[in-house]
This record gives sequence, structure tokens and C-alpha cells, in this order.
Amino acid sequence: MSEEERQEMMQIMQDNFDFQDEPKLGIFWYNKYDDELFGVVKSDARDVAFARSMPRKTISSLHKSWWKKQEMRYLAGREKNSIFRQDYTQIPRGRLFQRRDGTFEIMCGSWINEHIKELIIEEFDLQKAKVEIVIDEHWELGHGWNE
Repeated sequence: MSEEERQEMMQIMQDNFDFQDEPKLGIFWYNKYDDELFGVVKSDARDVAFARSMPRKTISSLHKSWWKKQEMRYLAGREKNSIFRQDYTQIPRGRLFQRRDGTFEIMCGSWINEHIKELIIEEFDLQKAKVEIVIDEHWELGHGWNE
């Protein structure tokens, strides 16, 4: 390996190291029995574009669609977790957005507390970011787009 190739490889590894903790956007559920997040779907915030007329950006995955896939896997016997037999709106869930000013918003229901906020910050690599909690009726237990 030439010195030039070695330097290029070292730069690639350094770039990967520098970006491994990039803030993420996505969706999640909180399992209060296991005290952990699950069903996390996320992408690096830098890889998600703002729509022209939208003040925030987030990933396109929907809670309802993700839950339906897990429910079908459960019914087919490929998923053992019986939580998927429940209505997805009855499980604490939320979504990470980023505003144009760079602030990250955790959209969720009033069920959130400081401990859960810290789990979310760690999961989505938001330790160095400005983060705000936004309580919205959509993410309250029992609510969804159609409920």
C-alpha cells in the first residue's frame, strides 16, 4: 500500500469516526415494563432534506405502518413479542423532528419524563444538540391520525 493510499484510508476512517455520533431523526416507542425504547427507525439528520414549505424535517416512516408490519410478523409466528397484538396508539411513542434553526424536537405525549427524554437523547445521538420536548395530542395514548 502506498503512502497516498494509506493516508486516504486513514482519512476515510477518521471521517467515519467523526460522523458516527451524528444526530438522528426518526420514530420510537417506549416500553415501560422493560424501561427501554423499541421499534426505533432512524436516519442521520444530515441525510434528510427539508421539504420546501415545511418548517421541520423528519423521516418518512410512519408508526402505524411499522406497527402493522410487526403485527403481521407476530400473526405469522415470526415475531414472538405479544405487544404487537395491542393497538399501537396505546403504547407510548414519539417522533424526532429538526427545525430549520437546527433545534431538535421530541414530539410525544404527556407521558414523557426526564428519564425517557435521556433515553431518547442517547438513542438519537442528541447529546450535543439543542433539544425541546413538544407535547402533542397526536402522540397521547389512544390517539393517532384517525383516532
